Amino acid sequence: MVEFREVSVAFHQNKKTVEAVKNVSLKIEKGDIFGIVGGSGAGKSTLLRTINLLQPVTGGDVLVGGRSIVGYKGEKLRELRKGVGMIFQHFNLAENKTVEQNIAFVLKTAGWKKVDIQKRVRELLEFVKLSDKADVYPSKLSGGQKQRVAIARALANHTDILLCDEPTSALDAETTASVLDLLREVNQKLGVTIIMITHELDVVKSICNRTAVMADGEVVETGNVYEVFTNPQHPFTQQLIGHTQHFEIPQEIQSSISGPVVKLTYLGERAAEAVLSQTAADYNVRYNILHGKIEYIGTKPLGILYVNITGDRSDVEQTIQKLAERTYRTEVVFHA
Repeated sequence: MVEFREVSVAFHQNKKTVEAVKNVSLKIEKGDIFGIVGGSGAGKSTLLRTINLLQPVTGGDVLVGGRSIVGYKGEKLRELRKGVGMIFQHFNLAENKTVEQNIAFVLKTAGWKKVDIQKRVRELLEFVKLSDKADVYPSKLSGGQKQRVAIARALANHTDILLCDEPTSALDAETTASVLDLLREVNQKLGVTIIMITHELDVVKSICNRTAVMADGEVVETGNVYEVFTNPQHPFTQQLIGHTQHFEIPQEIQSSISGPVVKLTYLGERAAEAVLSQTAADYNVRYNILHGKIEYIGTKPLGILYVNITGDRSDVEQTIQKLAERTYRTEVVFHA
């Protein structure tokens, strides 16, 4: 559906050349919800905007539907953009137009007939559950409602690809979940390929099936979301994901415990196994659970648990060995 072949983008600032994107090669399949993550200035948004040529490339090639789009102008560019919708962090709605007019404007520009515009706008408003807001101005809408209008507008021309540039960054947690549910429907019911830029790892874990990690203009890692988040290969990815999984043991707790503190990572079905109770019975050790959570990446569980193990030294050592056999990863992170 979308392919980057050694794509580079450079800017000239203050007589210097800034390489925003460096030799990126990446393939996004039809039907993907593909997340591109990374820190500020990583080149994520710049790369995204090459797909509809809001950002020209300075090297390499971008293919959409198997065809190179580099150099598209005039009618070819207009046709490309009809099939590639885009939504933004701050919605970009026209404040002097009603919800209906915001959506209809796109269709008027594309040359649709008035009767067809009215029908299509009604369909879209029903799909995004805003049928009662057609005559309302954006200033009267909540953030979530504004983003729903923006999604409807982006889909107006029967879009094949939807580009999302930080679509939930301006929304609270509850509204974010609602918008992500809608985007999931766009993908599953309408067959739209979604490419999402975000710095929010929870968003990627919630909705994306594949992901790429960018750092300093380069793609450093790509793959299935579950595999990337549970077994990151590149040091930057490990650092990025580690921030969301790390638990800092408070000093007062450190001073009150004896024995090792172990971080256990469980994957898949093993996230629900009763490993602690079994090993406690087998080796006569005691567990003090300091921190833990089970989260879902897509539909697959990832469990992380920090425990303090006490007992005879040999029993504790055998327990850690058994835990290493029964969990995905066992790490001693602190020893009193």
